[in-house]
Amino acid sequence: MKKYQIRAVWKKKIVNSIRVIKPQKINKEKSFRKDLRSLPFVTIDEKDAYDFDDAVYCYKIPNTSLWKLFVAISDVSFFVEKGSDLDKEALYRGTSIYFPLNVLPMLPEQLSNNLCSLLPNKDRLSIVCEMTLSHKGNLLNYMHYEAVIKSHARLTYEEVIKIWKNDVNLSKKFFKIKKTLKNFRFLSSILHKNKNLKKIIFFHNSEPNFIFHHSGKIKNIILKNRNRAHTFVELCMILANKSSALFLKKNNIISLFRNHKCPTSIQIRNFRNLLSKFNLTLKGGKQPLFEDYLKLFEKLKNKPYKEIIELELLKSTKKAFYSEKNFGHFGLSEKFYTHFTSPIRRYPDLMVHRGIKYFLKNKNNIKNTNNINAKRKSLYNVESMKKIARICSKSEKKADKAYKFFIDILKFDFIKRKIGKEFHGVIIHITEFGFFVKIRDLFTNGLVHVSTLKDDYYYYNRKNMTLNGKRFKKKFFLGDSVKVKIKSMRYKNKILDLFLI
Repeated sequence: MKKYQIRAVWKKKIVNSIRVIKPQKINKEKSFRKDLRSLPFVTIDEKDAYDFDDAVYCYKIPNTSLWKLFVAISDVSFFVEKGSDLDKEALYRGTSIYFPLNVLPMLPEQLSNNLCSLLPNKDRLSIVCEMTLSHKGNLLNYMHYEAVIKSHARLTYEEVIKIWKNDVNLSKKFFKIKKTLKNFRFLSSILHKNKNLKKIIFFHNSEPNFIFHHSGKIKNIILKNRNRAHTFVELCMILANKSSALFLKKNNIISLFRNHKCPTSIQIRNFRNLLSKFNLTLKGGKQPLFEDYLKLFEKLKNKPYKEIIELELLKSTKKAFYSEKNFGHFGLSEKFYTHFTSPIRRYPDLMVHRGIKYFLKNKNNIKNTNNINAKRKSLYNVESMKKIARICSKSEKKADKAYKFFIDILKFDFIKRKIGKEFHGVIIHITEFGFFVKIRDLFTNGLVHVSTLKDDYYYYNRKNMTLNGKRFKKKFFLGDSVKVKIKSMRYKNKILDLFLI
């Protein structure tokens, strides 16, 4: 926290400003909103989730092949007024940081874990994105409005999967929402087969899950289990984010877009050079389309070098960022994209909510008056939005660095107990001074220095990206499986030194 200037303590006046929010004010607001409390919305999250800012509900429109999908998002903007001390602090923080076993929230817990959290059987103010989907899962129409909802259940991804597999006990427990969960399963199958949504490449295959001792130290690192329920919720959120971006663009609302630019010509050339080492090609000419990358990745299934290609693709694309301008999202293959679904933990989502709400409340004035001030479509001007975009992008980077730094400390504390032990790994990078090995069981990388290879003198072939033995002609290639022993750790540089077995 000190290293990255992260604040955890809330000023008393901010906390007190939340405490004085009267239930009467919230109840009065409910009467102005669309009442959806009878609809069986549910939240679906991880077992250890801290806050619940999105709920979903869907049904098949009778006598048609169409579907209605509702994504209800907590209306944080009702509680966080523009320009207030709380708003300024939330902008400074920019995002919640989810450290293992702890979270440093963007908003005080009275909001993030209570008033704004879509807790089961509690009336909650929300902004709803209601979408109409075709029988193939294509987005046909959308609308946004303020509503009051009530989550009818708090579910985990694992529970949803078990219910879809007809688990008797869980089916009894959630009997009242049985039809909704059945609809989720049907819609999940539709979205899973959708050609447009299938474009999306999820890099979740090697995401670690940390198992902790009571002391707070890592006990074990295992592969994070992602199932079809994860994908279903993620696709629902992507559709809502896409719809919200289209809404902003259609109505010329000054807000924040989530952009991800395509690789540059140099990055594409370097990526193709790597692919050639594996006898792979990327089609599409000077500017490959996302479909070209998708076809490439379909060829990588079950290949030992799959992770290397994925890693290099990530390196070849710039990090996603926020801007008042829309540049499209290459990684999701969307022309327009924004962040709408997580205002409890991300400030940009709060900005998008404010933009949508301001337009909805003033659209009649915008259409029916000649008054210039009344015709304002946006709550913010371009210059202020530029500044906010820069702050949010910077805060996101800071949070990512802080998380990685902390995880590295925990991982190195865990790995130091593994010094002297042997592991299987794969070569992911080769240089003139050795090669880096990914140890899958530890979800970490280490260096086999060329000086430790005593059987020969090895030199680096830059063209072929190999390490070659001069006398015995032995070669080390990217993607080679190797067995290594952990020799030592360099804490300062976060480097693991390995011996080849």
